[in-house]
Amino acid sequence: MTPQQPPFQCDFPGCGLSYRRKEHLTRHAKSHIQPRSYECPFCDRVYARNDTRRQHIRTHHKNKEFQSSRAIQACQYCRARRSKCDGQTPCDACLQRGNQCLYSPNPGRLTESNPRRIARYVEAYFDIFHPKWPFLHPATFDPDREPAFLLQSVIMIGLWVTGESTARQTAKDLHQKLTLSIYEQKEIWDLSIHQDESQVQPNDTPSSESTPWPMATYQGILLHLIFALLLSHDHLDLQLTHALPEIPSRLLVALVRTCLKRNMFFYPSMLTQFKPGVDPDVFIWLGIEEVKRFCLSLYRVCRQSRVSEPNLLEDMSSFSPHRGPRPPGGRLLSLTDLQFALPDSDELWNTTSGLAARLAENPTAYQNGNVEENWISQTARLLQPRDAQFQWI
Repeated sequence: MTPQQPPFQCDFPGCGLSYRRKEHLTRHAKSHIQPRSYECPFCDRVYARNDTRRQHIRTHHKNKEFQSSRAIQACQYCRARRSKCDGQTPCDACLQRGNQCLYSPNPGRLTESNPRRIARYVEAYFDIFHPKWPFLHPATFDPDREPAFLLQSVIMIGLWVTGESTARQTAKDLHQKLTLSIYEQKEIWDLSIHQDESQVQPNDTPSSESTPWPMATYQGILLHLIFALLLSHDHLDLQLTHALPEIPSRLLVALVRTCLKRNMFFYPSMLTQFKPGVDPDVFIWLGIEEVKRFCLSLYRVCRQSRVSEPNLLEDMSSFSPHRGPRPPGGRLLSLTDLQFALPDSDELWNTTSGLAARLAENPTAYQNGNVEENWISQTARLLQPRDAQFQWI
């Protein structure tokens, strides 16, 4: 017996697909009359295929802002077929076949589904986590405008600090998926693997033209490293450091190398990210404070971590001109790397209004506080003598 032909057939030349329901044919027809286009977020190029756009970004915009993959979870149709899903709604596979494109509930899609839940976890982040790790600026953090990767990272921490068992499991699942995504996209954000990038030396005059640093990417990665520390709190060695698993270890080393190569721990390099006299003073203050607090938080993670593969530390000296050969068990960062003054007061950092007016009351105070004699690295001469075998700090 010959199977009955589905009644609704596509009349587009060369197609011939048919469907049992008219709405499926209608959805399929859109793929012919409205072809999907993928725009590069950093230039005016447009591509017919998403994988072509991704290759273009990797080649021509490798230092631009990292975005987490939206396809953290495949749709139900692609998952059942064990095929790759592009994460769109509808995805290309469902659009071509006229399927109803459905996604199962997933922690990675929290940013799309429930604004009230998002607000709750962002609030938990700033109420509980932020006082201990204050490197995101509370007053300017806007869930509706932040890059998806950073927002999801904040939500992950917010889920964890609630202490609820279900929320913590969701945080762990999200951490695992996003960490793999970070690792798979290292070639985009890991500057240390690109040998053609020049490194600004600390005693050189920084260039007036500086590539913007993708701070949201680095902040998101740092949150995942801190989360890895939270998960490994039961695994301590004699130096009271946490042993990081393999992938977080490699991410930490890559992040430190990238920041060293960008010379992000050097105050004059921080200034090259802004245009004094053009950018408002409050904008410059916030930007420099953001970098300082990020760098100190990264130093703190390095102090509390032990990488799983000691050989990862072997060539660290090549990324910083201060370093000699690294001794066994040496740290990723030292005080000599921190060539900037301490951040301004937490009270100013956490203020919700009137910041510009308060900074304008004494416009030179912050500049004077950042002179070289106040840099953290200056204290290393006393606290970390070069001939000391044991480092107290």
